[in-house]
Amino acid sequence: MEVVMDSSLRRLVNRRLEWLEMTKDQVSDWNAGTTRRRDRLSALPNTVLSRILSKMPMDSVVRTSILSKRWSNLWKHTQGVDFHSLPFSDNQADYSPITRCLDLLLSPQIIKFTTVGHVSERSNPDVQRWVNFALSKNVRQLTIGLMSVSLARRFFQLPDSLFSNRSKILEHLVLSFVDFKPPRPGQPIAASVFSSLKLLVLTHCKLADATVDLCLRKCVPLEELVINMCEGLKNVNISGPNLRLISFRCLEDSDDGEFRSLRVDAPLVGNLVYSGDLTKFYLNNCPVLQILLLQGREEPMNEAYTVHVRELIDQIRHVNTMILNFAVVEFVAKEYYTRAIPFQTFQNLTHVFWYGPLKSPNAVYNLVAFLGDCPSIIEIAVDFREESGAVFCQCISEGHVADEYEEGESSQRNPYEVGNLEKLEIAEVRCFSGFDGEMLLVRLLLEKAVNLRKLWLFWRLGDLSVMHDNVLQDITKSGYPQQLSDTIQEEANSIIATILNFRKASPRVRIKFGQEWRIESWRRHFGD
Repeated sequence: MEVVMDSSLRRLVNRRLEWLEMTKDQVSDWNAGTTRRRDRLSALPNTVLSRILSKMPMDSVVRTSILSKRWSNLWKHTQGVDFHSLPFSDNQADYSPITRCLDLLLSPQIIKFTTVGHVSERSNPDVQRWVNFALSKNVRQLTIGLMSVSLARRFFQLPDSLFSNRSKILEHLVLSFVDFKPPRPGQPIAASVFSSLKLLVLTHCKLADATVDLCLRKCVPLEELVINMCEGLKNVNISGPNLRLISFRCLEDSDDGEFRSLRVDAPLVGNLVYSGDLTKFYLNNCPVLQILLLQGREEPMNEAYTVHVRELIDQIRHVNTMILNFAVVEFVAKEYYTRAIPFQTFQNLTHVFWYGPLKSPNAVYNLVAFLGDCPSIIEIAVDFREESGAVFCQCISEGHVADEYEEGESSQRNPYEVGNLEKLEIAEVRCFSGFDGEMLLVRLLLEKAVNLRKLWLFWRLGDLSVMHDNVLQDITKSGYPQQLSDTIQEEANSIIATILNFRKASPRVRIKFGQEWRIESWRRHFGD
């Protein structure tokens, strides 16, 4: 009888015959090769596995010790320590597991050390122990990212070793809610302290002017400096030959209220963030500045204010990207538009991001006039997240779409006197509710942007972290009655229909509603 085999069966028989013809040593080698192919991770050398573990959070790293005998001690040689969820409790949290874990580490060097988490009024994180450990392992990137959930501001003490020679190879230093001060008077500061530092971030820290001066003198290679909502500052001078990015946000509710000035002199700075009183901000010698976030506060526009802001604007006239709020535009309106004078300072401006409310119809006209006076603008974004008042669905529940802002006597220049927005291609509006002022802004953009390609409008709902194509998706999850949901959808459809019927200067414009906002397109400018 003849046996007929298909091709797959023939291959299987041939492989079996080949295996039967192998010697014992050949069989062992074949099995070993099969095992290696099945477990590629175990085939890697310990040095490579340690590098992989260095990229993982510490709780996951420790768990690998139960995989096998080989893995039981491998985690102790990691070069990255990342406690990204510190223990938290309304009572005193227990940080002893972190200390025990550090005591078991055997690696001679820790490249990156990170502890991040919330602390309460009764928490006592062992910050000094953590910093001393990191410095003893020649750490290059050190982050103590504490976040306080209480109204009382607590500042944890740092060890004196941070200002010793042990910090000379530090490249990144990020601290929050600490008392950042050098050793007590009489104790010398090492000459090489912070001599390799390229990034310094201090957020919600206790900080003195003299400490800032000391750091800038010691940190010659420093490229990025962030000082955010720190307490104790009065007259801050920031200068450095290698600074590329500077971010400074004033503490709004400072206990002493003594902050007087920030002076920046950095010839290589390209990105600059300032939030605070514009009259306290002095800029000098920043010829390559390209990206600027400038958020002023409500201040009386007297003669001193006018002179200072005019000088400040002259220093930033060459920037190409600006994130701003009402302060600059209100100044421009008062000084130029009330006198029927065009504002032609920002000739290189290509990207504008407006953050905050438009409190009156005149504020809308002034913003559009400002955009029209910047002939190179190709992209704008407007974010109404600071705007107070009812959100979209709450207004609908009252049976109407309310006008959120009040009529005022602010400066006004008729935007139709400005010219068209010749180069504007992309416009985004986040937290859109269909209020009168928002509709006015949308109408003016559509009528004046002759080359507009995309207009994106994102509904403002209760949960701003998730935006959906269907405006009802979040509302339904929030438990609104069906009748109200139907009313909201009808009103949304009415707003959409009104916008689609606006006159459009650009024949190729595409209008989209409700998709997730592309915040990454603006974050990339500031490295967030």
